[in-house]
Amino acid sequence: MSIFLLLRVYAATFFHRFGWAGLAIALGIHLSTAYLGLVLLGEQHLTAPATFTYFYLTTTLTVGYGDLAPQTAAGRVFVATWIMLGGIALLTAAIGKTTSSVIDVWRKGMKGKGDFTGKSGHTVLIGWEGSSSERVIDLLLEDETSNDNLIVICDCDLEENPMPGKASFIKGESLSSSALLIRAGVPGAERVLVRTHSDDLTLATVLAVNQLNPVGHVVAHFNESEIAALASSYAPSLECTSSMAIEMLVRASQDPGSSVVISELLCVGQGATQYLMKLPQDYVATFGELYARMKDRHNATLIGYRAKGEQQPSINPPNATRIEGGELFYIASTRLKEISNGMV
Repeated sequence: MSIFLLLRVYAATFFHRFGWAGLAIALGIHLSTAYLGLVLLGEQHLTAPATFTYFYLTTTLTVGYGDLAPQTAAGRVFVATWIMLGGIALLTAAIGKTTSSVIDVWRKGMKGKGDFTGKSGHTVLIGWEGSSSERVIDLLLEDETSNDNLIVICDCDLEENPMPGKASFIKGESLSSSALLIRAGVPGAERVLVRTHSDDLTLATVLAVNQLNPVGHVVAHFNESEIAALASSYAPSLECTSSMAIEMLVRASQDPGSSVVISELLCVGQGATQYLMKLPQDYVATFGELYARMKDRHNATLIGYRAKGEQQPSINPPNATRIEGGELFYIASTRLKEISNGMV
C-alpha cells in the first residue's frame, strides 16, 4: 500500500470525528499558510488566485498534471511536505465526511428515520398492504393531479422503504401516534390516504389524523361500512369509504355490466374517468346550462354537484339547480382545467 493511500485512510479515520466547523477551520488555515509560504519562498508564478487554486487542488488531490511546479529548492520542499501531505489529509477527510453524510441520510430514509415535519403539498399513505399499496402509489403517479414530487409511506411493520425512487418512508411504533403522523407531515399534506390491515387500526388512525386538523383531503378505507359510518360521525370532514363488493355484486345481477361501468369510471390512465373540479367562488350558472356547455365544448358529462359547505354531493340534480361555487363531479377522457365565468 502506497504512503499516499495510507495517509488517505489514516486521515479519513482521524478527521471523521471532527465537526464540519473544525474541519473548515483546519482547511482555511492550511490554505492560507500554503499561499503565504509560496509568496515568501518566491514562487510568484503560483500565487495568482486562479493559478493558486488550480495548483493547490491538483497537488493536494495527487492528480499532478505537471504543468505547474515550484522552481526553488525551498519551494519544492515546502510543497512536498506541507501542501501535499497536509492537503491530502484534510481534503480526504472532507470528501470522506461528505460521503459519509450522504450515506447516512440515505440510510435514514431507507430505514424510515427521516422527518417531514412542516412539509406541505405532498401525499401521505398511512399503512402498507403489499401489492395493493404498490398499486395505490403507481395510480397516484399516473394521475397528473397527484403526481407529487413527494409521496410518504407511513408504516410500523416495514423494515425499510418498499418503493425507493417512487416514495419516501417513515417508520414508527404506532400508526395512531401523533408524533409519527406529524413526522410524516400529515398536517400540511395535500392528501392523506389511510388503509391498514384492520378496521380497528384504521379507525384509531383516522381519529388521530382528525385531531391534527390536516389542511388537505383525507380518505380512509374500511372493510365494514358500519365502521366507516362510525368514523364519519367522529370525523365528518374526512372521507371514509368502505368496500362496495357486495353492492356491486347485487347491482351487477340486476343490471348486467354495472360492475364494468363502475370499474371503468374509477380506472386511472385509460378511457373515460370520473373527476372532480373546484369552481371559483363567484361562478354562477344552472346545472342544465353547465351540463350542455361541458358536453359541447369538452365532451365531458356532468354527473353531480356539491355546494359550498355540504358534505354529500347531489348526483344528477334537476337542470334548474343553481350552481354557485362549490365542486363539480364529471366524466371525461382527461382532467379539465379550472374554469371561470364565460369559459364553460
